[in-house]
Amino acid sequence: MKKRKADGSPGPCLAAGRDRLGSLPDDLIGRILSLLPTRQAVLTSQLSRRWRRVWAHVTALNLSVRDCARRGRPPRFRALAREALLRFPTPGIPSVSVEINRSVYTADEWYRQAMERAVGSVRVASPRALNELELPPCARAEALAVRSPRTVLTLPDPAPDLPSFGRLAELNLSLVQLGGARPLGEFLASCCPRLRMLRLCSVRGPALRRLALRTDALEVLDVSNVDDLTSLDVAATNLRCLSVRSCFRSPTGGGGEVAVSAPRIEAVRWHRSYPEQLIFRSDLASARRIGGPLKLPALGRRDQFDAPYTLQLLHACSLAHHLDLELVMPDETTLLNWLGPAQGACEDLIRRVPQLPNVSALSLKIRWGFGGGIAPSLATLLSRTPSLTRLRVEASPYCFAVFEGDVPPPPPPRGWQRWTSGVRAGGGGVPLRLDGLREVAVVGLKGEDPEECRVLDVLLGSAARSLERVSLTFRDDAAASVADEIAADIPGRFPMAAGRWERCPPSVLAWVKREDENSQPRRAKKCRGE
Repeated sequence: MKKRKADGSPGPCLAAGRDRLGSLPDDLIGRILSLLPTRQAVLTSQLSRRWRRVWAHVTALNLSVRDCARRGRPPRFRALAREALLRFPTPGIPSVSVEINRSVYTADEWYRQAMERAVGSVRVASPRALNELELPPCARAEALAVRSPRTVLTLPDPAPDLPSFGRLAELNLSLVQLGGARPLGEFLASCCPRLRMLRLCSVRGPALRRLALRTDALEVLDVSNVDDLTSLDVAATNLRCLSVRSCFRSPTGGGGEVAVSAPRIEAVRWHRSYPEQLIFRSDLASARRIGGPLKLPALGRRDQFDAPYTLQLLHACSLAHHLDLELVMPDETTLLNWLGPAQGACEDLIRRVPQLPNVSALSLKIRWGFGGGIAPSLATLLSRTPSLTRLRVEASPYCFAVFEGDVPPPPPPRGWQRWTSGVRAGGGGVPLRLDGLREVAVVGLKGEDPEECRVLDVLLGSAARSLERVSLTFRDDAAASVADEIAADIPGRFPMAAGRWERCPPSVLAWVKREDENSQPRRAKKCRGE
């Protein structure tokens, strides 16, 4: 193939070898280089004159100790940091990301200079524990994230003339231990008056044991895996989202106390974090989403139900539109060992669920033990959501049981024949009035438990006329032969009107509402391009 045509114009080879990346706008190339380590981004300036001026559009300083060779790493890294700061095109740096380790971390000139020049986001990370780390003194930064496992993080004292972090809007602390006796809430109130988002993940220390937040600026509070937390007291008039996960597990005990005053809250997420006392001082009428998954009922530590707190959240957020729940029905052995003779407590708690008139989307994980019994509770729960339009059910049978003896009882026999045993065909489930239901998705089917068939009987036995789509997904370990037999049995067992059953891919069985006859000509014309 010729490199040039007869008239001297570039041939196919030269056209294909054109610098297409260099033809992009400077600001776009600057964004691409901002995603690279600074050491690599600087090297691109040696490509050509065109690439020298692109460096002026870089918006991020990314320094990592891993960019230097292992031999002589500390001096190499410090030289790299000083050179990058010297060559950075603007006095203010929109994004600073620093990854350090024990051998190179010293709060010397380059570190302080980088924090002082940060005007956007700051990220400080360490792959291993440091001897000590001070919260980066970034007075002009708007977002700060610190992640350093097993490292004592020191909170600075407030400046006498103005807040130390006066522009900070987001604070994310992970895997650190807060040192000193100064409470975190006191530090935030005095140094971070504009903080809108606070995320704490696996943070420990005495400064967190009693977290009290008094602020009008906070909008998002996310607390996860904070074991030392024994008290959470929040008074935030503009709080929109509250998420608490896996807290209140201190080995010293204490149980935990939570008091929340947030009249404008819109989303509440609670997961394995039930304290002994849970109080909402303000009305949660504005809450639109509640999730967790919350358990109804659930067996918590100290052999107590977590369900009363779930019921309290449901009552407080009864006007929510989106709901994420976990419905648990332990087997008889579990009920006998954990609850004593009161085996009807589970269904009694389900009946205490309040009416949820605005719930339009429900994500439900259902679990049951040997013997089933989840279908009546499911019907009772769904009867509380008359405005439901989208329903997703994740089936998780055979929850663990606690046995009195050393040898557990044998599991029930399995096989496709058991899937329909004792279940009357033709939609004989509990009738429901879900006139607005449009989509139903059931995932995690095994095809070997009649309780699965009973669950489908509740959902499809009296299918609403508004239903448009149903999808049934089998687990990866489900026997192919069992799935084939169920796929052949489903259309006769649930003869849905005005629709057809399809199977694509093999693990998914779907029912799709048939198109209106009047719309078929229009679709045909559209396919022909008319």
